[in-house]
Amino acid sequence: MKKDKIKFYIILAVEVLTVVLTSVGILPREAVLVMTGLLIFYFIFSKIEDSLILFIISIPFFAALPISEQFDSMANWRILLAILFLIFFFKKYFYKAFKSIPFKSIPINIKNIRKSSLGLLVALFLIIGVLSLFVAADLIVGIKKLLFLINIFLLFVIVRDIGKDKTERLRIIKAGAVAGVGSLLIAYSQLISVFFAPLHNFWQWWTNNVISVFYGINLSKLLAVSNTWFSYYPDNPPTLRMFSVFPDSHSFALFTIISLIFFSYLLIKKSSKIFWIPIVLSFLALVFSGSRSIWVSAIIPFGIVVILFIYSFFKNKKYSNLINLNSRLIFTFISFLLVFIVAFPISSLIMSQSYQGDGENALLAFRRAKSVIDLDELSVKSRIGIWETSFKSVLKHPLLGVGIGNYPIVLNEDISAAKKGASAHNLYLDIASEMGLLGLLALLLIFWQIFKKSWKSNFIFTFFAIWIFAYSFFDVVLLNDKVLLLFMVILGILYSQACFSTVFDSIIAKER
Repeated sequence: MKKDKIKFYIILAVEVLTVVLTSVGILPREAVLVMTGLLIFYFIFSKIEDSLILFIISIPFFAALPISEQFDSMANWRILLAILFLIFFFKKYFYKAFKSIPFKSIPINIKNIRKSSLGLLVALFLIIGVLSLFVAADLIVGIKKLLFLINIFLLFVIVRDIGKDKTERLRIIKAGAVAGVGSLLIAYSQLISVFFAPLHNFWQWWTNNVISVFYGINLSKLLAVSNTWFSYYPDNPPTLRMFSVFPDSHSFALFTIISLIFFSYLLIKKSSKIFWIPIVLSFLALVFSGSRSIWVSAIIPFGIVVILFIYSFFKNKKYSNLINLNSRLIFTFISFLLVFIVAFPISSLIMSQSYQGDGENALLAFRRAKSVIDLDELSVKSRIGIWETSFKSVLKHPLLGVGIGNYPIVLNEDISAAKKGASAHNLYLDIASEMGLLGLLALLLIFWQIFKKSWKSNFIFTFFAIWIFAYSFFDVVLLNDKVLLLFMVILGILYSQACFSTVFDSIIAKER
C-alpha cells in the first residue's frame, strides 16, 4: 500500500513540476509529451482507482501536446481518458467476461442501458448531433465536437462505476477538491504577480509562456491581441480578472462553482472549519473573476436559500420534515451568501491597491456589477445583439439547426471563428442554433433528469446545479474541457449512489 502511495505522489509531483517548469520556460514543450507517456505507463500498471484519482487531480494541469506547428492544441487528457476507459473496461468487464459462464452475465448489457434515463438522454442528444451533420457546412468540425463530447462522457461512466464503493467515492470527492484548490492556487499567484509587474508585462508573459503550454501556439497568438483578462473603466486603470489556467475568466468562475460542491460536501461531512478556507477563497475568486453573469445567476439559488431560511422560522407541522431536512444546510448556505457579499468590498480594495489606487477606487467590483443593467455598455449590448441573431437563426433552422460545431455560420463568420470563442453566449441558444429545437429539447431533458436526481438526495448539488443552469443562460463555458471534466466527476458521484444521503440522515437525526 505504501509503495502504491509513493508511486502515486511521485507521478503527481513529476506532472505538476513538468507543467510548471515548461510554463516558465525552463523545460521545452516537448517535456509534456514525455510526461504524458509517463502517465499512460502509470495508468496501465496501477490500480484503476488510483489512476482515476490521479486523473481528477490533474484536471487543472492538463496541457496541449506539441505534436506539430499545425496541430498542437489537442489536450493530453483526451488520450489519457481514452486509455483510462479502455483499462477500466478491460479490468472491470472484459476480463470478467472470460471468467463468466455464460457470457450473458457480463455487467454491461442492454437492460442496464435501458435502466439509465440519463444514458438514454445523452445517447439521444448525440444522435441528434449526428443528424445535424447532414445540414452542417463543415462536417469535420461537427465530427470533432461530437468526438469531444463522447470522449469526455467516458469520465462519467468510470466515476459512476468506481464511486459505488463508499471509500472510493470519498477519495473521488477529495480528489475533486484538490483539483479545485490547484486552480485557486494558480489564480491567486496571478493576483500576487500583478502587484510586482505592469499588467501589459503580465499579459504578454502569460500569453507567450503559460497559454502556449496549456492550449497551444495558435490560441497564444490570438490571446496576445485579444482576451477577456481585464476589466476596463472610463476613469480608472484596468484591473486583472482572475482566470487561472483557463483561456478566459468565465471558464474559471464556473470551474470554481463546481469546485465549491466538493468543498461544501467536505465541510459538512467532516464538520471541520479547515474547509472554510477554500470556500472563502472561492467566493473571493468569483468576484475577482469579474464575471457579471456569475453574479447575476447567483440570485436564483441564493434567493431560494433566503426564502427557505425565512420559512424555517415557521413551525408548521405540515412542512416540518422539509424544515428539519434543510435547516442546518440552509444556515450553512446563508453563511456562503454573507461571505459572497463581503467578498465584493474586500476584492475591490485589493484590486484598487494592485495599481496603488486611492480610496475612491475601493468600489470597483460594485461599479462593474452595476454595469449589468447598462444596456449601452459594449459587452451587454453585443451580447443582446448575438442573442437576437441566434434566435432568428433558430427560427430559420428550427429542426436541426446549422449543424453541431458550426455556430459561426449563425454570425456569418468563418468556421475558424469557433476557435476564437464565437458562441451564442447562451448555452441553450447555442445548442438550439447548432442542433435545432430537437437538440435543445434533449439538453433540457438531460438537465431536468439531473435536477430530479439531485433533488431527491443532494441539496448541495441541487443548489449549485441551479446556479450552473442559470449561468448557462449567459455563456457556454460549461463546454470548456476542464470545466466539463470536473462536472462529469460530480455527476458521476451523483449517479453512483445518493452519496449525500448519509449526511442528510445524520442531520435529520440530530434535528429530531
